[in-house]
Amino acid sequence: MVFVLQFQVIAENLSEEEIIGLKEMFKSLDTDNNGIVTLEELRTGLPKLGSKISEAEIRQLMEAVSLSQSTTLMSKQ
Repeated sequence: MVFVLQFQVIAENLSEEEIIGLKEMFKSLDTDNNGIVTLEELRTGLPKLGSKISEAEIRQLMEAVSLSQSTTLMSKQ
C-alpha cells in the first residue's frame, strides 16, 4: 500500500506528457497486452528501449514495486 501511495504522489507531479510517455513504455513492455509486465517481459523489453539495466537491477526493480512478491508489474489504466 505504501508503494501505491508513493507512486501516486510521484504521478501527481508529472506532466501530462511524462504520464503519456510512461503509459506508452508500459504498453511496449506488456507484449501480450494483458495489463501486466512480467519479469521476462522486462528482460526482453528494456534492452529494446535502449536500457542497459543488469539482471540484478531488473530483479531489484521487481522486488521494489511488487507488494505481493509476485514477478509482475500491473497497470491501473
